[in-house]
Amino acid sequence: MSASLPIDALGVRGLERVLVTGASGFIGRALCAHLGARGVEVTAVTRDTSAVRGATRVHAVGDFTDVDDWRALLADNDGVVHLAALTHDGTRGASGARFHAINVELSTRVAAAALTCGIERYVYLSSIKVNGESSRRDDGRIQAYTGSDLPMPEDAYGRSKLAAEQALTALWPRATGALTILRPPLVYGAQQKGNLARLMGLVARGVPLPFGGIDNRRSLIYVENLVAAIVYALGVAAPGVRCYTLADLDVSTPDLVRALARGLGVQANLIALPKICWRVLARAPLIGGSVRRLSDTLVLDASAIRAELGWRPHIDFDAAIAITCAAWRQTHP
Repeated sequence: MSASLPIDALGVRGLERVLVTGASGFIGRALCAHLGARGVEVTAVTRDTSAVRGATRVHAVGDFTDVDDWRALLADNDGVVHLAALTHDGTRGASGARFHAINVELSTRVAAAALTCGIERYVYLSSIKVNGESSRRDDGRIQAYTGSDLPMPEDAYGRSKLAAEQALTALWPRATGALTILRPPLVYGAQQKGNLARLMGLVARGVPLPFGGIDNRRSLIYVENLVAAIVYALGVAAPGVRCYTLADLDVSTPDLVRALARGLGVQANLIALPKICWRVLARAPLIGGSVRRLSDTLVLDASAIRAELGWRPHIDFDAAIAITCAAWRQTHP
């Protein structure tokens, strides 16, 4: 199921050809298929050409940092979506220098080459980790993050994404086009990997999960809804820099487990740990970060992108979970 977008959201105001970096990734695959199905010519730059569908041209790279001249790839395109990144998941032990090379230097080189080629629409996929790992409280009230909040990244990945945003923004005073930065939370959907996929496996096997007593809120976004937001961002033609936080909804960890259980056709096996246990585990070496991501509250404010771009989640949570779980079942019979 794909989001149904108004035709002007595809940026028909001169936007016919789009280059996508990181096209074989989870989000990149969905974006290329979405654009290609709607008549946009997609130039996909990727390390895995077999995973890309919907692209008109596919360029294989062994390592994105090995590309000497991005202008040759960018020529004749109207817009760029830069997804290629070294992510926080699966990169334990990655050096700060590697994060900087991929997430900062590469992003800046692609953007500078795009400007040289006269491309005036550049969408950069950042992360809510630029803002922080948990939502702040003001007089006891949880404050949802916005794109204008003071960034407070806590790990190398978040710091590198912030540095990339700052480097791109510094390029834009001499640009006549639009730079749109998107900061999503956890992205889920069919063929996802990472922590949520591992959680689905535990739920499917009926493993007792100690999340029953957690009272938190976590923002999520379904991959097709994020793709729709990227497409809306590509439709921005007015010059300047814009930064948006965006999410479908907020859900507690126990409610997420229950939703996954319904989608997988099993019973949720939740037990409750005393709160003191979570506080101790959150400070434990190695697992503390994962524990905080499960137990803390992290919520985003999507009002700006709704008001300024007209974006809305086109696929609701129940339908998105059903699609995600059905896809998981196909590969885990």
